[in-house]
Amino acid sequence: MKFLSLTLTTLALGACTTPPPSGGGETAPPALGSACDTAAIANLVGKPFTPALEADAKARAKVGTVRAIRPGTAVTMDFRPDRLNIDIDEKNIVTGFRCG
Repeated sequence: MKFLSLTLTTLALGACTTPPPSGGGETAPPALGSACDTAAIANLVGKPFTPALEADAKARAKVGTVRAIRPGTAVTMDFRPDRLNIDIDEKNIVTGFRCG
């Protein structure tokens, strides 16, 4: 009976998986550094963080997503080459930029 239960559980969990993409080949991951440019926004370090600064940094870094990271902010560890991370201190001053 335990075997039957285990088999049914395994089959049920297997049905929840995502099938591989059709097309016959794997897609290559984006090239690192190709979608984000922090050199273009280095002069914004030390300035107060504002919505205007965020929009300016997003446009100049050529990214699709911006994530403001303040002290104590929980963040995921996934790497996204099209995301700009803006580090902000407790006084709302930009301390740095990172892609990913």
